[in-house]
Amino acid sequence: MKIISVDSSTIHQSNQLLRGVQTFTSFISDKSQFVFLEEHLERLLKGADYLFPSEKWINHKNEIKEFLKNEFVPSHYFRLSICEDRLMFSKKTHQPKDPFIKVAKAKSAKVTSIIPAFVKSSNYLLAEMEIRESKKDDVIFFDAQGNLTEASTSNIFVLLDDKTFLTPKISSMVLDGVTRKKLILYLNTQNIRVLECDISQSELESAREIWFTNSIQGLRLVDSIDNNQMYKDKTIYQMTCHNFGRFGEKFNHE
Repeated sequence: MKIISVDSSTIHQSNQLLRGVQTFTSFISDKSQFVFLEEHLERLLKGADYLFPSEKWINHKNEIKEFLKNEFVPSHYFRLSICEDRLMFSKKTHQPKDPFIKVAKAKSAKVTSIIPAFVKSSNYLLAEMEIRESKKDDVIFFDAQGNLTEASTSNIFVLLDDKTFLTPKISSMVLDGVTRKKLILYLNTQNIRVLECDISQSELESAREIWFTNSIQGLRLVDSIDNNQMYKDKTIYQMTCHNFGRFGEKFNHE
């Protein structure tokens, strides 16, 4: 295994990398530790071993953790990308965006694929073009049947009432997000049900609150969809940010 800092070394190139065969994870640090590092490494190495089984990346987990320990800086964004036998590393100051966002429905439908939900790839061209076309902060994708999938880089939670959230099931169209997983655990401790199920456009539009979850942007509240005001209440969102943390930093770490 070789670790390459893109800030100080020539960027590694290979046929696999040029063809987009890689997986990555991004996470942040708070004042004293990485947020949900164990879960990020677990998904990253699982994805790497799926793409590059001969490399046995899971065996390097402790080595990577030791490397990150020496690179720790508070309030930073970290990214690890794996291609073949290379791990590429970068970090920069964490600068989250506004937590209240205006979104649009994407014109393109999500389609099923054979890529597992735990393989996080960096092909966001379609999502980027949809956002540019919409002139909004983000877009919401649906599948061919009109059911909710995810946003450009975020999982989605739909609040029906004080005790029930809906979120799309993990699939080839919905990433197995780390913040998603941790938020479900937290909500369960608050006696709030989270149902992983199909969600129609009408259910989305009748929601009391709609949240986006992402490890770098944290929990964000949808202000409007296609210029239609959406949230009818933000009490649960505010309470969750206070107790869970916008980025999950107040929830138990590994």
